[in-house]
Amino acid sequence: MKWLIIKYATLLFALMLLLKTLEHFFFRYQLNIFLYFAIIGSFFLVLGIAVTYRLMHSAHSATLTKAAPLDAHERAKYSARELEIIDLLSHGYSNKELANLLTLSPNTIKTHLNNLYSKLGVSNRTQAVAEAKLLKLIQ
Repeated sequence: MKWLIIKYATLLFALMLLLKTLEHFFFRYQLNIFLYFAIIGSFFLVLGIAVTYRLMHSAHSATLTKAAPLDAHERAKYSARELEIIDLLSHGYSNKELANLLTLSPNTIKTHLNNLYSKLGVSNRTQAVAEAKLLKLIQ
């Protein structure tokens, strides 16, 4: 963490020095105002592209590492009923509809859903379906 702070502080110092140098040349040699703005605009354009690329690349790699399907041992921690419920949940059924389809009480459905949420590390049904698709629990 210390080196990260030092790295960014050095980078900000270098950028400030570059902008002050540009400002000096603007006032000392009477650079055209359009050239001054073009240089600063180009700098921030390149900076924005670089930051966006870095953020998108890290988000993409995080998605790829999380999308690995579960092995048989990991898949075994989900009961057959939980897998059945998450599959039906992906089709948009409500708790009451799930209870009617599976001939269970709505409270039992809620219990299964809460168990699924905790196992998947999510807090709602939309996240649960998305995570189950990433883990290849459902199609």
